[in-house]
Amino acid sequence: DDVSNNNFIVNNNHYSDRLRSTGTTIVGCLVEGGSTVVLGADTRATNGELVADKNCTKIHTLAANAFCCGAGTSGDLEYLV
Repeated sequence: DDVSNNNFIVNNNHYSDRLRSTGTTIVGCLVEGGSTVVLGADTRATNGELVADKNCTKIHTLAANAFCCGAGTSGDLEYLV
């Protein structure tokens, strides 16, 4: 598990760049030319160190040309969307 691995690395004076994050991720990129945005997200929802859902939707359609991304706010986002 990541927490045990990170603690081992820190306690044994290994390099801190080997630490891993266990959080979730969303990203948006503006494509060259500025007319297109690419959105990406993982599908994992966590509750602290526990993976609560392995198939969570994080990119939501608001309209044909409008999307909303959310990570770490699933309860609030589900209420709004």
